[in-house]
Amino acid sequence: MSFDPIIQTSVAEQVAQRLLHMIRTGQLKPTQQLPPERELASMLGVGRPAVREAIRGLSLLGLLRIRHGEGTFVGTLQPRELLEPLEMIIDLNAGSLDALFDSRIIIESGVAALAAIHISNEQLDFLAATVQNEATLLSDGATFAAADVAFHEVIIDACNNPFMQSIAGSLYVLGKKSRAITSSIPAVLKRSLQDHRDILAALQARDPDRSAQAMRSHLMRVRDGYKKASQNTNVAQTHSPLT
Repeated sequence: MSFDPIIQTSVAEQVAQRLLHMIRTGQLKPTQQLPPERELASMLGVGRPAVREAIRGLSLLGLLRIRHGEGTFVGTLQPRELLEPLEMIIDLNAGSLDALFDSRIIIESGVAALAAIHISNEQLDFLAATVQNEATLLSDGATFAAADVAFHEVIIDACNNPFMQSIAGSLYVLGKKSRAITSSIPAVLKRSLQDHRDILAALQARDPDRSAQAMRSHLMRVRDGYKKASQNTNVAQTHSPLT
């Protein structure tokens, strides 16, 4: 018979776990200000250094926000804010963006199929207006990217499934790095515009299979465009003189 050793956690980690539990259970609400460090340490029966370390750790995760001169606040707890640490992981791991694209292709294709069934006429009108607007933005990558975000977010909202909405929305937010690159390539923008037209037509026909395939084809082309752009960037960096 063997016994696993008892793992002792630091006081700072225990403080972090307590604060995390209070956030999860709603005892600490989004944007709520925490008591000052000295008061919080007294309430928890620990030293101020442990409180300071716990707050610093939770702030790195986006759960707490430190405002110098004002105090410490609970974050908004919105997905975009909570996903910020994962964006750094994607930057640090070369293969993670490929995995992200694979996930988006699977999830967003299913989302498009559901959206074809549940999408409202108002949402279809918004998508049509967005696509029409995108046609005037091919020379403005940043603004086109913003319209692209709106286009995909409406489809995610239209799927009428909270679990799929949460997963797809999170994956789309994490794709910000790839959009920053592909939005600077005119050929990719032009192809994306046509892809959006195809997706819109499939949704207007309320055809789940066609919508899923149109979304899948779109994301695969965007992935290919990103890979080509990344390779060209790496080659340019490799052959550029050091400064």
